[in-house]
Amino acid sequence: MCSSQIGWLVFGIPNQGRLLNQTPTHYGETGMSTHLNKAEIEAFRRRGYHTPLRVLSVDEAVAMRQKLETITAESDSPGTATPLTDLHLIYRWAWDAINDPRIVDPVVDLLGPNVLLWSLNWFIKEPLDGTFVTYHQDATYWGLEPHDVVTAWVALSDAGPTTGPMKFIPESHRGLVQDHVDTFAAQNLLSRGQVIEQDISDNDSILAPLKVGEMSLHHVRLIHGSEPNLTHDRRIGMVLRYCATHVKQSKLRDTAVLVHGLDAYGHFDLLPAPKIDAGDEELLRQKDALQRMQRALHSKDYE
Repeated sequence: MCSSQIGWLVFGIPNQGRLLNQTPTHYGETGMSTHLNKAEIEAFRRRGYHTPLRVLSVDEAVAMRQKLETITAESDSPGTATPLTDLHLIYRWAWDAINDPRIVDPVVDLLGPNVLLWSLNWFIKEPLDGTFVTYHQDATYWGLEPHDVVTAWVALSDAGPTTGPMKFIPESHRGLVQDHVDTFAAQNLLSRGQVIEQDISDNDSILAPLKVGEMSLHHVRLIHGSEPNLTHDRRIGMVLRYCATHVKQSKLRDTAVLVHGLDAYGHFDLLPAPKIDAGDEELLRQKDALQRMQRALHSKDYE
């Protein structure tokens, strides 16, 4: 293998010769490639996370926030609610975001050249509203196997220390998925209010604040959580869940979007880009995807 190729077994599969020290590609206003270097990849393998990484300019992040908040404002009107999950299936700007090379390239460096987006969501903490996220592992209810899955968290607002940014337990991804308890607490932003059964000390955590337009990456088994937002502005995170194409949904036939490379496995129904923003076909496609995801996330409720 030539020195310009790398075959890291980041999650147990080779990177199939992905070129990492190629001439940097310049994207948008950030002015540089977001590829991870060898040391950063090795650090991710060891710690289970990488942060921060500049992927959007402040202006780009603010513009995306404005698009999102237009939708949330319209959803406050009776009978007009639009589910925020998987907006890429109904809005072209969101589709462009999940495929943005500045976001996808570092994920490819970790997962290999063939990558799917499983879901897109938004974690919004209103000012001083007391919402929080308990310590948990993303892999608990997702049903994605094996765990070659990375979450990308992009800050569309300031995610400084007082906004309730994520906190990580370094190296916790090296263990198995731990037992969780469902609390369904009203102010918990998680779908089931799930929390790890064993005590987790904040002394073992690191805080992962982000500036507007910065991104963090973490492994699907990494233990993480966050505190309430103590500021007078919303804390908004765009949350993208990517997986290698060999990953399966163990609970049902699920949907995904191919964002890089080829899908030689066919484990997911691959969905197309929206042709019309919030068109009838697009909305039906989003509804079907959300129904499948909810059945996967809450599968034990159906057993």
